[in-house]
Amino acid sequence: MSTTLNHIPKIVGIEQEYAIKTTGSPSLGPFDASCLLVNTYARHAGVGQDATRPLWDYGHETPYTDIRGPLFSKKASRSILSDRENRLINAALPNGARLYTDHAHPEYATPECRSAIEVVACDKAGEQILCRSMAWARRSAPEIGITLFKNNSDHMGHSYGCHENYLMDAKAHDNCLVGHPEKALALLIPFLVTRQIYAGAGKVGNERKNAPAADFQLAQRAEFIETLFGLETMYSRSLINTRAEHHADALRFRRLHLILGDANMCEFAGFLKIGATQIILQMLEQQWEIKDLTLADPVRAMQQIAVDANTAIALQDGRRLSALQIQHILHEQAVSFEGEKDTEPIPESNRILDCWQTALEGLEKLRISDEWEILDDPLQLSRRLDWVLKLWMIDRFRREKKCLWDDSRLRVLDLQYHNIDPQQGIFYRLQQQGLTERLLSDDQIHGFVENAPGGTRAFFRSQCLKKFSREIFMINWEVVGFDHGDVHRMVPLLNPSKGTREQFGELFANVSDSREFISRLEDGASE
Repeated sequence: MSTTLNHIPKIVGIEQEYAIKTTGSPSLGPFDASCLLVNTYARHAGVGQDATRPLWDYGHETPYTDIRGPLFSKKASRSILSDRENRLINAALPNGARLYTDHAHPEYATPECRSAIEVVACDKAGEQILCRSMAWARRSAPEIGITLFKNNSDHMGHSYGCHENYLMDAKAHDNCLVGHPEKALALLIPFLVTRQIYAGAGKVGNERKNAPAADFQLAQRAEFIETLFGLETMYSRSLINTRAEHHADALRFRRLHLILGDANMCEFAGFLKIGATQIILQMLEQQWEIKDLTLADPVRAMQQIAVDANTAIALQDGRRLSALQIQHILHEQAVSFEGEKDTEPIPESNRILDCWQTALEGLEKLRISDEWEILDDPLQLSRRLDWVLKLWMIDRFRREKKCLWDDSRLRVLDLQYHNIDPQQGIFYRLQQQGLTERLLSDDQIHGFVENAPGGTRAFFRSQCLKKFSREIFMINWEVVGFDHGDVHRMVPLLNPSKGTREQFGELFANVSDSREFISRLEDGASE
């Protein structure tokens, strides 16, 4: 497959940070509990005991290097982990994903995927992986209670990320985001700011001192976004994260790292969020003729939309448009978009466009009172969009209990919506009652608990861990390192679209160990 300008697939993955709550043991803090989950799952997944599990290699991670150059980068000494500490907080999984402890919470990074539906399935598989780990931990230590929430806000001033990563062509990325950022300002940023009207997870109240007062918000992450472009992820969070950490051949590829989005429980919302973003990025890369939608103040606009979806947002040219109007314009342009010849199309692009249209039509007809009561939802967006489903659930509770928006129980309900335990979480109880639209079967999700997508390098990593885990001494997104006693053999994976089942499935099926595997690889390369 060609990897020349604009001809690369929009491979994507999600890094989901989970909020964690522990009970039963005062000495078990969030960090220790997170490490317990990582190591419990790794042992049961068969990727080696704690002392023999492959190390996660940090050699290619450059979190303080900025895509805009040295002026925006930071100087920071790399903290060196011992092998024991490395294994304590990291586990590369047989499904091509990574499970690890990030600061004081567990984080799950999906394997690389070609399609939006694969991403949603792999993200849901991550929930199941962590649920299994919690169950195994409870069996070994019944007195310990661990609860995980797939959310972005704990109502105490802390925010958890749902980071999206998209593969871009290096030249197109640098042109649109570094050399000529006005191109991103005209298309990508208006799209990202306004997509919360269907991708937001919903939130009771607000918690930031300078954020607009609100009884309910469409999105959880909006009030935590403070800048347009930036390197940081824990403060001064940005609409476009500028970390130059591409996890691929930097001569050909870039990773667009987005930290502004909410975690989705609804499959429809997650699919639309990822799929529409893939299409917009392809339009940006190919410099499709677009209508300029540059916002006067994108950060302020994001927060305004979160508290009032109907508010008119100021554009740089003096126009004022609602988020829904902006999304309609973007959708129309996406429908008319024709990719360049030889460009790999976005998988299921017609389905994405249909879902996009359904969401926008539903939002047009959705009627909500000034008190945030749903008056009419004719297209049943409550079955598809998280913020509408959450609002419907909270409205029902408020009517039954006759409570106001400042009732503390509403924030408890908000949090419990995101509890990933299928027996306790409100979202999954609603799903079990048939109140949400499914795009995936349970079997499809279960498949990605054990297996990687077949169309990216995740398949290669997955098979190496399944067949040769005892022979691997280190691994990361870009490389697998084998320990052959007197020599270490490194297999680079610099192209995320290579290493697929089609390319290597037969080879993996017909070798017995990594020495034979590498020998066969070298024979193939020399032919």
